[in-house]
Amino acid sequence: MERTVRFVNSLTFQLEITAKIFNALTESYFNQEVKNRITLDEYIVLDTIICYPHIDKSTLAKTLVKDKNSVEKILSKLQKKKLIKEIKNNGMEIQVNHFELTKDGNRVYQDIAPKNDKMVGILAKFLTEAELVSFTKTLLKVRNILISLSDAEYKR
Repeated sequence: MERTVRFVNSLTFQLEITAKIFNALTESYFNQEVKNRITLDEYIVLDTIICYPHIDKSTLAKTLVKDKNSVEKILSKLQKKKLIKEIKNNGMEIQVNHFELTKDGNRVYQDIAPKNDKMVGILAKFLTEAELVSFTKTLLKVRNILISLSDAEYKR
């Protein structure tokens, strides 16, 4: 019996290839805008720290769907650039350190933040705002379903 749906036409493949293309274009536009001050991955970590204050390394890795070692490398680079500082939680039985942006880190973030939506701006020329919001909600729903179906650690 011949298959009617090929993998290259499946939702799985279409999501993967679209994400790769979108990420490559986003990285390219990001690098043009920030002129190598920080990488896209470093910006994403800064943004996540702002979005989720008191986030620790493990939770950061899970949130970004990256292995802990790569998150630690990014955090180390951001610390060397003096854009973040590690905060040690004293007085607790279990010590979980988190990170905060320094004044320089906040300044860099505030400078870059308005530029980070260039890809969305390009897409907005072809899709309505309602379509973009709906698509984003659908992707989040699919991601949450997949996460709930699996206990596996996600690695990039």
